Amino acid sequence: MQKKPITNKLLWIFAVGQFGWSLLSGIIATWLVHLYTGSAERFLDTNGILSEFISQNPLIASLTLFGIITAVGRLFDAVTDPLIASWSDRANYKGGRRIPFMKAAAIPFALITLAVFVLPQTASVSTNNAIIFALLMLFYLFMTIYCTPYNALIAELGDTQEHRINVSTFISFTYIAGFSLATLIPSLANVFQNGKIAAILAPVAAEKGVSLDELMVMLQGGGETVVKMDQVRTMLSAETLYDILLVQQNAMRTAIGILCAVACAACLVPAILIKERAYIDSKPVQTPAFASLVKTFQNAQFRRFVYADVIYFFAVTLFQTGLADFETRLMGIPSDNTFTLTVIMTVVSLLLYLPVNRLAPKVGKKKLIIVGFFTYAAVFLITALCGQGFIWGLIVAVSAGIPMAILGILPQACVADVSELNTLETGEDRSGMFFAARTFAMKLGQALSMVIYTSVTVKHIVNGEAIVEASQYRTVAVIATVTCVIGACLFLLYDEKMILGRINTLKAGRKA
Repeated sequence: MQKKPITNKLLWIFAVGQFGWSLLSGIIATWLVHLYTGSAERFLDTNGILSEFISQNPLIASLTLFGIITAVGRLFDAVTDPLIASWSDRANYKGGRRIPFMKAAAIPFALITLAVFVLPQTASVSTNNAIIFALLMLFYLFMTIYCTPYNALIAELGDTQEHRINVSTFISFTYIAGFSLATLIPSLANVFQNGKIAAILAPVAAEKGVSLDELMVMLQGGGETVVKMDQVRTMLSAETLYDILLVQQNAMRTAIGILCAVACAACLVPAILIKERAYIDSKPVQTPAFASLVKTFQNAQFRRFVYADVIYFFAVTLFQTGLADFETRLMGIPSDNTFTLTVIMTVVSLLLYLPVNRLAPKVGKKKLIIVGFFTYAAVFLITALCGQGFIWGLIVAVSAGIPMAILGILPQACVADVSELNTLETGEDRSGMFFAARTFAMKLGQALSMVIYTSVTVKHIVNGEAIVEASQYRTVAVIATVTCVIGACLFLLYDEKMILGRINTLKAGRKA
């Protein structure tokens, strides 16, 4: 039966799913560590507002709870990623090899993301540690169940070089949109908390004989003034501060819940609207899971790509995890202004999408990706050396938009190239396993970054107070700088010219 032609409209429908899962992963990447560790430096900051619920000190050697969770999570992924990929590659469901998995995973994926911030609030820290551990394992599992088949469709819908670059561009756009929306959570939370906080502070203002606005200025500082939390504690009672903290916690959870619902709907769009069998003539493979994984890593070009990819995800996750802390703790930017910087970063990146899309076929994906690595290294170095003020956040936001555009679009197209060449050479379409291996590389890089970030930024006692010092955040940025340079050097080993030449030769031979 003649398959329907793949169009850009279909690719945009597909890209909506990326918006959904990047929003969910962005919520975890941006806010998990920020909310559950650290401490607020000034009034109404969100840093550490859930820290009372879980262990803050290292549990094993220098590993914190999140360091342990992410280390165990990667061992978990080492088993689940190839199993889900193989299951998808070997599937022969009526709805296709990929779409049925996406339909099944979307709702639990979103619910578990919300539960991470809602359920660990019992009176027992040990119980909360166990709950958050179990929830994050489930988060990784359902992320794999949705993302591995989803990513395999990049190669299958990208039936031509043009379509591969286009679909990579579209999903990069929706990835940035999803991640950017995740950073909006504090601003959205303000809608639910401002009135309640004002009601709590009204009696305090009356007692001090000032207006509510004057009290807020006193508590938050005017202009560039920073009022430390120890100063705030002398102005407000412990009971008042606790009531405000409770309002903040509930407001953040409400905001996260709303965005999880939006993400769930987006994840379901391609799962419902794309009829996989109408566009893709896929045949289930026979190779068992781990044999397929071994074959995947026997591909020399894929291994070279993955080496650099692990480094990329390690460095960029350090940046994403620490971004809110870099902006609030190093640059002195209020947390509700961080979304403005994310919007700027996103706009710069989006403006570069078309140039990257047009340049890639002419210059080559490899050269642009190396440029992206070095540009990210420069961004991290600026962060390590930054001073106080919004201007530093602006410099970082504008600079980061460049590698975001390049590295958001082109690596997926590289995996699709390698996967297509493998299919042409072997006659076996194992695109699910190729993208699962890349997903594992992503998670491995993210896990290593989480271990490093939480270990480097562990609290210590200064003048009787548990704090994270600015030098610890700067150390994180330096580590990201060095690893990005290493990633660029590793990617020099990837032979894009040979891969594309071989694909063209094999396709020409089939037509003949």
